[in-house]
Amino acid sequence: MLPENYFPYPGYRRFQDELIDVIYRSEQLLCSAPAGAGKSVSALCGFLADRSEKEKIVVLTRTKSQGRIFLREMAAISQHVNEPFLTIQLRAKQELCPVFRDEETSYEEFVQLCKLKEDCPYREKFNENIDAMEELAETIAVENYVEYPDLIKKVSGYGCPHLVLKELLRFCDVVVASYLYLLNPFLRSMFLSKLDASMDELLIILDEAHNLQNLELMGRQLSLNTVNFASEELSCDFSNVYSIFEGENSELDVLDFIDYDEILFLHRSGVEILKERLSKGKKLSYTFRVASFLSGAAQARQEENWIFFRQGSKLHLKPLFPSEAIEPLKEAKKLLLMSGTLEPLEGYKILYGLENAETFCIPNIFPRQNCAYFGIKRGLNTGLKSREKFGSELWKRYAATIKKIHRASPKTGLVFFPSYEIMREVSKYIDALCESSDGRKTDEFWARLRNKNKKIVFAVSGGKLSEGVEYTVEKDCGKESVIGSVIVAGFPFPVPDFEMEIKSRYYEQKFGCGRAFFLLSILPMLNKVLQSTGRAIRSECDKAAIIFLDDRIEYFRYFPEEIRHELQVCSAKDIAEEVRQFRT
Repeated sequence: MLPENYFPYPGYRRFQDELIDVIYRSEQLLCSAPAGAGKSVSALCGFLADRSEKEKIVVLTRTKSQGRIFLREMAAISQHVNEPFLTIQLRAKQELCPVFRDEETSYEEFVQLCKLKEDCPYREKFNENIDAMEELAETIAVENYVEYPDLIKKVSGYGCPHLVLKELLRFCDVVVASYLYLLNPFLRSMFLSKLDASMDELLIILDEAHNLQNLELMGRQLSLNTVNFASEELSCDFSNVYSIFEGENSELDVLDFIDYDEILFLHRSGVEILKERLSKGKKLSYTFRVASFLSGAAQARQEENWIFFRQGSKLHLKPLFPSEAIEPLKEAKKLLLMSGTLEPLEGYKILYGLENAETFCIPNIFPRQNCAYFGIKRGLNTGLKSREKFGSELWKRYAATIKKIHRASPKTGLVFFPSYEIMREVSKYIDALCESSDGRKTDEFWARLRNKNKKIVFAVSGGKLSEGVEYTVEKDCGKESVIGSVIVAGFPFPVPDFEMEIKSRYYEQKFGCGRAFFLLSILPMLNKVLQSTGRAIRSECDKAAIIFLDDRIEYFRYFPEEIRHELQVCSAKDIAEEVRQFRT
């Protein structure tokens, strides 16, 4: 069938028919499309039309809620074409385990605990039902589960939920999973085996692909406190482990400090401690955590794309280049990387090693007159030089300007700062509802935010309130945004540190002179800004002013064309009046 035959809705949104067509035709595609453009269903329609019976669609997402969107769209498509598609969302084994579900247990500890539980009744029940998997797959496809708890309740009757889901993978048409299932080499091998498919038999959708910039989800760290707890737990000499923490920030080779045999000893000891504590109802071992980290650091020596370094009181093990992690995915039949903030696309082509991929960019799908962009000429920016020069006076200026803009707007104002520290400094001079850095009292926060009273909300670029959040309330005509203005109070550049210093050196070598700052600083800054400004307008009825309170206007050349062309740069004295005129 053609892609349009799979489309389950009465009509296309703006540019959506073009999006589906380019997804259908492209083998490798980077796509930037704003929220509300219908990326998820478009990708599925294009992929289903280009898929043979043996091939599988794999959707990689960062969060469970993003994965649920694809489950919902596949259910709609299945109903529309009257054809059952087996769509499974595979979540972490630890999350599904009915025995060892424990937030304090690390993933490595959980895997070891699972191995130690030789008499697990859920594993035994799965083995008893192994021959019923194909029939179960057909039933699930027909019943078309969207709500994940309902699916887990169904499969739990056949034994360990995770083992059942993994066994169902070979029958799947569409699999929704975490990035790590294809980016992590060990998980990738297992995943492909369970899918019973090679990489060239996959059509891969990598959703919210901007998240791959720094691959934090693949990194690991070890704190000195963990080693201290381990030394109390195990009566042996930890001096070699402690020696790794001694000295200035530095890139390291773990085997310069500790022999591999000693790491193996710590690992065996950690397993024995877990086994002993398991009999007493306890589920963690700090010795095992130390050994797992050091073992990973030793194995990473064989991988050119990993760096092991000391920074402050912690050891870090992190991947270096996103392009290297993505490289195996290039063998897929189709590869789509999409996001609402994948701009500038040419920058991401370089960063992700996809120079030969096609690109497609959808502009704002809502009426242009509903949004206005304002910048400030001079006097405000959160750069280090400005902070050192003006001190607390700078935060007073920010507070005064924010107050004026807020008075000029009829609805709640959302202000994004580069860091929690700066947010707290400015909040000393203005009454605002501030985002919590630890996520406490979330329900109370949302209740206060969504009531009818106009207010100022302070948040942090890149924080919990800047991505994937709907600032809307239900109205008779549908959802309506409670936000009347979004203020970016300073460009959120990454804080320079030793890790950045290491990466900059390698990036200069790989990409050429001057590219490191663009790839490591400008792209992340721009992504955070675009995520933040995207919170304002979520429907055709919404209207909002977007204000950039940072006078480093030279960076606007990297912004999307719509912002560059429509930006009005004003003095601090006039900016509130411009906002007022736009809102009237």
